[in-house]
Amino acid sequence: MISWKEIKQLLEYGNEDHWVSTLSLNIDGRRFPKRKEFMVVLKNLLKQTRTDLESKTLAPEVRQSIEEDLKKMEGYLGNRFERNHHRGVLIYSCSQKGLWLPLAFPVPLRSKLVVLPHPYTLPLTALLDQYPKYAVVLVSQERARIFEVYLGEIIEHSEIYDEIPGKVHDPSSKEYKSMEEYGLAERRIERRGRRSETGTGGYSESAIYGLAERKIERHVGTHIRQHLKRIADTTFAFFKDHRFDWLIVGGQEENRSGFEETLHHDLKERIIGRIKSDPKLSLPEVYEETLKLIQEVEWSQKDQLVKQIAEANQPYGLGVFGVMPTLHALGQGAVQTLVVQDNVELPGARCPSCGHLNMGDSACPECGSPTDPVADLVEETIEQAISQSAQIVYVPRHPILEQSGGMGALLRYQPAKNTNLAKGAA
Repeated sequence: MISWKEIKQLLEYGNEDHWVSTLSLNIDGRRFPKRKEFMVVLKNLLKQTRTDLESKTLAPEVRQSIEEDLKKMEGYLGNRFERNHHRGVLIYSCSQKGLWLPLAFPVPLRSKLVVLPHPYTLPLTALLDQYPKYAVVLVSQERARIFEVYLGEIIEHSEIYDEIPGKVHDPSSKEYKSMEEYGLAERRIERRGRRSETGTGGYSESAIYGLAERKIERHVGTHIRQHLKRIADTTFAFFKDHRFDWLIVGGQEENRSGFEETLHHDLKERIIGRIKSDPKLSLPEVYEETLKLIQEVEWSQKDQLVKQIAEANQPYGLGVFGVMPTLHALGQGAVQTLVVQDNVELPGARCPSCGHLNMGDSACPECGSPTDPVADLVEETIEQAISQSAQIVYVPRHPILEQSGGMGALLRYQPAKNTNLAKGAA
């Protein structure tokens, strides 16, 4: 899992003397069941990049560094990389500066190899924008654990343990953290009992036990409040270091509410749900409980977005459904949020004159120029939307999207009409 520190280093990296090679590669097992199949795509990218570099004026050491990057990428993906459940790979490399950062993601990426004086961060920033990062804090009266959940992975970052004094009912009950504490309470009661027998204290035995119990209960309450405050402070420090988007709180209701009361107001606004998970749960159990909540929350948000587009999909409205209406709006820079159904693949075409995408017409519906075919229209659409700073939302199977070719958009403004559009609308 990439850290916020690594992201900042990449965004701030820039060196005219040593260029950075950036590879994003689609390794989705549903599209490339075998390693050799996505390696064919990689080798074609390497070949094209080497051809393009021949026409560039580069210092010998820069050219050598780039060549080492390309060989290293091919060797890593061809021999050492384990795909497992991952569907996309992003690699940043600058051999001469010692930069080597391979990242694997459970979502597919557009296959592309770019060599620039700085890292090509568009694929990474797009991922950060489209996939929120979650923090999970499990609290009890003595313990807390903090987790980070991002792109299908969970990592435990810290554990907090504060010993809380035990409750007092009767010394003979032995409900104490230690024999030392037990003996202290027993001696205190014995002294008060002697005072009562001589008539100097006026304390009954039951009153003595009640006083002792209330005193230690106050002591316990103070410790618990301090413990929950410490968890809240640690969570805020974790937020500043890791920049998560949303917070999930787990534990018994009494502990959750006490913890939330002490949270920084910025974190209170990020709470999206609560679970009853105990801090003693194993990592897989925590992830299972968390994932269930995340899926419910995300589905609700995505369902609401699709319905919002549907309501706005009317004359002069700011919503469109269908591949061609969406591409028309995208061609005019009007798309604010692009909604794409998961696992949709479409052939298509791009106009070399105006850059407009369409479903495969030999002539561009915008300017009439001849078009060039593209293998995956959805990938091209997403890339163009990202370049326009549009938000991308992937939605599982949704009845409204299924009737609309798997694509729709919420618009910034109403695009100009195109009389050629109706014939190609999905």
